[in-house]
Amino acid sequence: MAPRYEFVDEWDVHAPIDAVFAALSDATTYPRWWRPVYISVESETPSGEGNVSEQHFKGKLPYTLRQTSTITRYEPPTRFDVDVVGDLTGHGTWILADRDGVVHVRFEWTINADKPLIRLLTPVLRPLFRWNHAYAIARAIAGLEPYAQARVGA
Repeated sequence: MAPRYEFVDEWDVHAPIDAVFAALSDATTYPRWWRPVYISVESETPSGEGNVSEQHFKGKLPYTLRQTSTITRYEPPTRFDVDVVGDLTGHGTWILADRDGVVHVRFEWTINADKPLIRLLTPVLRPLFRWNHAYAIARAIAGLEPYAQARVGA
């Protein structure tokens, strides 16, 4: 069985909830604002329930990950869920709450590390892998707000 990881990340974004939801629920935008984490994202279907995207990304550590993400629940502008398979397999939930023009973002991420290198090294390097996740989320926090603000009225 692959090592299991559970993460809950929360932050506030000063931008309209529709713009924040649009950026988060359309993974094809990630390489534009979630840098340098997302290398590429491809999708042939529009954002929404059933959307499938192929994602290639990395953290600070010297390896990359690939996964296929499928939106399984889509409730604009407050929630969407994704199931992922690939180097990481599991489930993510994005929950957005508008608090007087500030959007509170909560990302719940429960995954199994299926990439052989991560599976092998988790018993000794779990804290390092958790640090790598924190690095990736910090890049999301830095990039999401300016991207969403720039999309208002665009």
